[in-house]
Amino acid sequence: MVALVILLVVLNGLPFVWGVLTSLKSEQDLFRFPPAFFDFAPTLDNYHRVAATGFFGNMLTSFIYCVVAVITVVVVGLPAAYAFDRYSFPLRRPLFLLIIASIPLSIGAAALLIPTYIYFVRLGLTNTPYVLPLIYAAHQLPMTIWILKGAVESIPHELDEAAIVDGISRVGLLWRIVLPLSRPALAAASILAFVGTWNEFVAGSVMVDSPQLKPIQPLVYGFIGFFGREWGPLTASATLAMLPILFIFILFGRQFVAGLTKGAVKG
Repeated sequence: MVALVILLVVLNGLPFVWGVLTSLKSEQDLFRFPPAFFDFAPTLDNYHRVAATGFFGNMLTSFIYCVVAVITVVVVGLPAAYAFDRYSFPLRRPLFLLIIASIPLSIGAAALLIPTYIYFVRLGLTNTPYVLPLIYAAHQLPMTIWILKGAVESIPHELDEAAIVDGISRVGLLWRIVLPLSRPALAAASILAFVGTWNEFVAGSVMVDSPQLKPIQPLVYGFIGFFGREWGPLTASATLAMLPILFIFILFGRQFVAGLTKGAVKG
C-alpha cells in the first residue's frame, strides 16, 4: 500500500516538478537534447515575460471572480440546503433531483455555452465585470447545495425546535446554529467552488473580450500561439496559476477533509 501511494505521488507530482523546472530554463536549455533535469542555469526571464503581459492583474481579477462566486453560492446554498432538508413543499423531490443532475456543471458546461452566450447577449450582460461571477456561481451552486444538505441532515431537529421555543427566528436559527455546525461542510463546499471557478476556461474565453476582464486560464492558453508553443512562458504562467490552489489546500486542507468525512456528502 505504501509503495502504491508513493507511486501515485510520483506520477502526479512529476508533471508539476517538470513544469516548474521548464519555467526556469532559458530558450537554449528548453530545446537541449537530451533534456536537462537539473543541469542548467535557472533564469526568471520567462516569469518576466509573463509579468509584462499584465498576468498578475488578471490573477487578481480571477481571484475577485472566485471570491464573489464563493460568497454567492454559500449565501444562497445554505438556506436552500436547509429548506430542502427541513421543509416539505410541492415538487421538493423533483427539484432536488434536478439539482443533483446539474452537479456536472461544476466541472464544466461547454454544452451550454452557445445558449448561455445567446441569452446573455440578448440581456446585454456580456463583457461586463459581473457576467463571469454570475455564471460561475450558477455552475457551482448545485454542488454546494448537495454538500450542505448532507451537513444539515446531520444536525438534530431538536436543536431547531429548542431554538424556536427560545424565540429565535428562522434567519437567526441559520446564523446562530446551522452555520456554526456546518463549518466543515462550508469549508469543503467553498474550496470546491473556488477551485472549480479558478480552473474554468470555456466561459472565461467567450463571455468577455476586454483584456482587463479576462480570467487567467485563457491567458495561459494564449501562450500556445499560431506558430507553436512558447514553452517557457507557458509553463511559467501555468505554475503561477497553480499557486493559489496549492496555498488553499495547504491552509484549509484539514477543513476540506473534515467537511467531506463528517456527513458533508451524505446523500
